[in-house]
Amino acid sequence: MTRWIFIGALLIAFGFAGVLAYLGGFRSADVTLETTPQPIFLAGRYFAGRVSSAEFGPLFRQAQQLQQSGQLRGDLANIYYNDPAGAEDTVKAFVGLVVPDTTSQPLPTSYHYRTFAAGQRVLHARIQASYMVAPDKLYSGVKAFAGQQKLTLRQVYLERFGAADHAEVLAVVK
Repeated sequence: MTRWIFIGALLIAFGFAGVLAYLGGFRSADVTLETTPQPIFLAGRYFAGRVSSAEFGPLFRQAQQLQQSGQLRGDLANIYYNDPAGAEDTVKAFVGLVVPDTTSQPLPTSYHYRTFAAGQRVLHARIQASYMVAPDKLYSGVKAFAGQQKLTLRQVYLERFGAADHAEVLAVVK
C-alpha cells in the first residue's frame, strides 16, 4: 500500500514539473542594461491601494477584454510605481495596454494615456514564459543583475506581456 502511495506521489510530482516546464518555470530571464530608445505609450487606468481590494483585479481583466475584443490593439502591460514584489499590501500601478501611439485608436471611457519616457537607463529583462510564472523570473533576474552590477533601482517598472508568451520588464535605474 505504501509503495502505491509513493508511486502516486511521484507521478503527481512529475506531472507538476511537466506543467511548470511547459509554462516556462525552469527558464531564467535574460537581463541587459539599456537606454530606452523611444517612448512607450500605454492606455489604461491608474490604481493606488491595497492589492487585495475588489478594484485591482478587474483592471487586468478589463484590459484583456479590450484587447481580445479588438477595441484596443496592443500588448497587456503595467507600470508599477513601487516594487510589486516588495509592496506587501499597497500598490501604485497603471494597468492597461502598450499602444503604438496616442492618436490612432479611440480610448474607452475611463482610460487615459501614460508614457514611459525615452532616454531612461533601464534593466531590460526578457523571458519566454507564461504570464503566470514570468513575473517572478523577471523580477528576480532584474534584482540579481542589479546586485551584481551594483546598480540602484528607482522602483519604477514596466511589465509587458506580448504574443507567444514573450514577457519583459523594464526596471528604471538611478
